[in-house]
Amino acid sequence: MTPLLLPNEILSMSAQAARLLVESGDGDGALLYLALLECGGDQAKASARLRWEDGRLRPAWQRLAGMGLAQPREDAPPPPPPPQDGRLPEYSRGDIAAAMEGEPVFQGLCRELEGMLGRVFTDNDLRCAYTIYDHLGLPPEVIVQLTGWAIRRERRVKNSPAACPRMPQIQRLAFQWKRLGLDTLERAEDYLRRQEAVDGREWAVLQAVGVAERRPAVEKEREYIAAWVGMGLSDELIRMAYERTVFQKNAMNWPYMNKILTSWHGAGYQTPQQVEAGDKPPRRTAAPVAARPRDFQPSQERIQKNNDWLDKFLEQQQKGGG
Repeated sequence: MTPLLLPNEILSMSAQAARLLVESGDGDGALLYLALLECGGDQAKASARLRWEDGRLRPAWQRLAGMGLAQPREDAPPPPPPPQDGRLPEYSRGDIAAAMEGEPVFQGLCRELEGMLGRVFTDNDLRCAYTIYDHLGLPPEVIVQLTGWAIRRERRVKNSPAACPRMPQIQRLAFQWKRLGLDTLERAEDYLRRQEAVDGREWAVLQAVGVAERRPAVEKEREYIAAWVGMGLSDELIRMAYERTVFQKNAMNWPYMNKILTSWHGAGYQTPQQVEAGDKPPRRTAAPVAARPRDFQPSQERIQKNNDWLDKFLEQQQKGGG
């Protein structure tokens, strides 16, 4: 028997979100995304709905955020920071020299990174590179992708075509990639495609939320923008949510605005017109008015007969009275 679909029991997602979830092969991420849709984007309700242990919920949430389909958990403690220097492997100069001589793959990687960054590596640069390669175990091709992304990000943030990140910055990014599970070339390339999509929309979204002077988004803003881009939301819809946020809060409020957009996305709204139509109360259908019967119109023949009968009646009355 086909189940009855009631108005509030239909969920929808963008084709882009479905494609990302299918390509990721992440079952937990897909279940978490469906729970968020069912709960209207409410993170606490979605977490309670799944009833997972934190050890299962946290990685799924991080992977979903990495795909741009969710924000970091608002009710969760911040992710652990990368290990401090004192907790990192203490590679000596001899260790690095041995790696450069005995590990041709690492040697070739360092030469590639030096060319990308435009400088000869110092001992500390080599130590950072070896930490990424040996301690984190990221493949060389992923490290090259990571470095290229770090260079592009640095130049975008500093608005300078010559800006280049330092190796400690790249090392911190490598720890983030490791936590996100970006440890294969396919995952790294997929992540970078999503980030480039965010880059292409970032300034337009900032303008939609009232930013007048061109600047790069700060990290938290970019997380929200990445999620909205991942949902396939238009700039017009984002602007509408911004205006409602300011009306309610008298100022920009990113978490509040995100709840508006998440609820619209869960309802399947893709345009401002759909939102406005969904906000209107259902129109009452007027009861059909029964057709009024037409006034009876006797025929000319009947009128003449009635007149003839009336004349005869009056004539008889006159004779009888006479």
